Amino acid sequence: MVSQGFASLRNSQHGPVLLLASGPSAAELCLDAWRDVPIITMNGAIAKLSGSGIRPLFYVCSDLSFAEQQPDLYELGLEQAQRLALWPTAIDRLSATRQGKAHALRRAPSTRLEHYLGLERDQAERTLTLLSRRARDIGFSRDMDYGIFDVRTVAYIALQLAYHLGFTELYLAGVDLNAQAPRFYEDGNRPASPCGLDEHLYHRILPGLTIMQAVLAAEGRQVFNLSRTSRVPAELIPRADLAAVEAAWLGQRTRQAS
Repeated sequence: MVSQGFASLRNSQHGPVLLLASGPSAAELCLDAWRDVPIITMNGAIAKLSGSGIRPLFYVCSDLSFAEQQPDLYELGLEQAQRLALWPTAIDRLSATRQGKAHALRRAPSTRLEHYLGLERDQAERTLTLLSRRARDIGFSRDMDYGIFDVRTVAYIALQLAYHLGFTELYLAGVDLNAQAPRFYEDGNRPASPCGLDEHLYHRILPGLTIMQAVLAAEGRQVFNLSRTSRVPAELIPRADLAAVEAAWLGQRTRQAS
């Protein structure tokens, strides 16, 4: 089966979205407050939604080894999510039914001369530098079918997906980026997946988030970090008080139900 792209979903959404990652702060979420908000989750963070009855809009998995390391959580993501964002090789292993809700990730082209001339500005924003090849290939995609930029955290792919879908108010949960802290679903009873956050935080992740913030701010879109312990500086992504945000969502749900 030929993998489908993301074109038909571009700007199909609006308003708020929750991007649910697996940092320990995600354990503090009150899911009842988010039942009316679309959710994009990733890798093992799907564990937070287990038994909740909440079907995330998207499950993103960019780690091809995750299915072997955490097969139960990977299966939960495949089953529970409305749509999947996976590499083509992962999609090829799915049943026909699941392939029908899967969208293929692809990498953005490497930086070339034409990118310095601004010829892809509608598709992506890049770090235009003459430094190392690694530094040159940091960017933020405006079009998932053009390809995504990987700064070594799946949350960054989810941010590009949220932008492509059209969301204008992005809330980050569990984006703590602390390699020393266990993921919220790791209890010592199962092997922990490898983590390379420390290696990439300053050279790839934070530069990527800087580009992301510039793209969103230029279009009047907002992104907020719900983690009080995140290593992402508040000057880069503003903190939002989790209790206050959830109280607002719960109040809105109550008013709509009355």
